[in-house]
Amino acid sequence: MQATKDERQEAIRQIVRSGTVGTQAELRKALRGRGMAVDQSTLSRDLVELEIRKVRGKYEIVEQSGRPAPEPTFGAAVVNYTTCGPHLIVLRTTTGAAQPLAVKIDATAEPAITATLAGDDTIFMATKNRRSQVVALRRLAHWFGEKHER
Repeated sequence: MQATKDERQEAIRQIVRSGTVGTQAELRKALRGRGMAVDQSTLSRDLVELEIRKVRGKYEIVEQSGRPAPEPTFGAAVVNYTTCGPHLIVLRTTTGAAQPLAVKIDATAEPAITATLAGDDTIFMATKNRRSQVVALRRLAHWFGEKHER
């Protein structure tokens, strides 16, 4: 089964964050090691979309301000998310990914998300009201792709 764009881009983020990639050829080889064959033009487009630039001889994820991007990673680990009433979002992850992902979500200080509570493969996210829940759902779609179960 071929990896989705979101899975491929999450793998690229993880590889780049390891700090060991200096060329696109090395990045393509690392992706092949994860079972993802990607051509050079697709990889180049992914690097632009992910705001990954070569800095001092290695690839890094940067914002326009030049600082590391604060967005959560682990997009490939997110299975789905759904709402439960007007104040709760339940996010399901692969086994073992919920706690580190909740820490990253909390670190963003997203105002729409009041609090998170993580188990092994599930994160409960509380919002103040229905309006902030809608904003939080948009943020999750931006971070992890459209994995909202209705």
